[in-house]
Amino acid sequence: MRRRLTTVYAVLCTLLFAAGFVAVFYFAWQKGVDEGISALAYFAVSLFLAPFIHELGHACFASAANMQILYCKFFCFKIYRKKGKLKVGFASPFAPEQTQVIPKSGGHMKKRASAYTLGGLIFSGVFLALILTPAIWLACIGHFKGSLFGLVPYTGYLFLLNILPVEYAGGKTDTLVFRGIKKGYDTEKVMLSAMEIQGELYAGKSFAEIDEGLYFDLPQLCEDEPLFAVILDLRYRYFLEKEEYEKAADCLNRLAQAQAYLTDSEVEKIAAELTYMHALRGDLESAEESGKLCRGFLTEDTATAKRVLLAYSKLVGKTEAIEPLLQQAKDCLQWEIAGVAKAEGILLSRIENN
Repeated sequence: MRRRLTTVYAVLCTLLFAAGFVAVFYFAWQKGVDEGISALAYFAVSLFLAPFIHELGHACFASAANMQILYCKFFCFKIYRKKGKLKVGFASPFAPEQTQVIPKSGGHMKKRASAYTLGGLIFSGVFLALILTPAIWLACIGHFKGSLFGLVPYTGYLFLLNILPVEYAGGKTDTLVFRGIKKGYDTEKVMLSAMEIQGELYAGKSFAEIDEGLYFDLPQLCEDEPLFAVILDLRYRYFLEKEEYEKAADCLNRLAQAQAYLTDSEVEKIAAELTYMHALRGDLESAEESGKLCRGFLTEDTATAKRVLLAYSKLVGKTEAIEPLLQQAKDCLQWEIAGVAKAEGILLSRIENN
């Protein structure tokens, strides 16, 4: 029943959007060709501007909550962090808009996550009010502005889609995530715990130095929930650092079983870690099979990729490759989050000393 109502609401928003666009263009055209062209031009601008304002809200509130921006996508552009620097690139306009952040410290995560979650909605609402108020006022005194009204349909559409606490095919609205944080829903509990772990990693603690309750005192999520994979990956790294390899392998196997719900890049990362685990166990055949699934990942200039290659090289006896790979891995640590770099350094030292 809830899904049906969500679908009805989404269809209603789409119809309102279409009706708004037609109405704006009609009245603008009645005022003259120039106003009609202006309305169309500014409508096109809104396709870029509205999602940009929304994601900017997330980014600004995240920054105010002491979080670092890792990725931000709006329309056909993306901002992403690579080797410690923010870069700009192109993205598919059909991919969902999103902003990914990481806390720079632990503590007060519920309050900080709430602010970050609502930031996009607040910015979108303020922006909509700033264009709609003068547009209506000018229209009332006889000065219809196609430019202002041209911005309204798509901006209002995005705002209305997010204002209700519902879940669409592409995911939850910001309002639903905020409700989950406030009411302590299972998914949001796991999200807050994962963010707390990430904050402590950023502050310099390695995985094993973080309170184990943050990893395990949590509700069980379904495999199709993205946070299922996130918390399992964190548990894997916790067990790996503590040298509890059976438990680490169990986490990896559960992740591999859920690969139908993961992205191709996530599947590659899991295959890389499976290659590493098989190499540690001396299972060459399994290591090679897993390695075939992550060839692209292993060409990347990251500490994890170099660690996996280092373990494999030791297994097959490529002694000439060990020293260069070890140095490359250590060089890559400078780009990692402090706690992650610390944990990777521990794993590298074990390979080096064994």
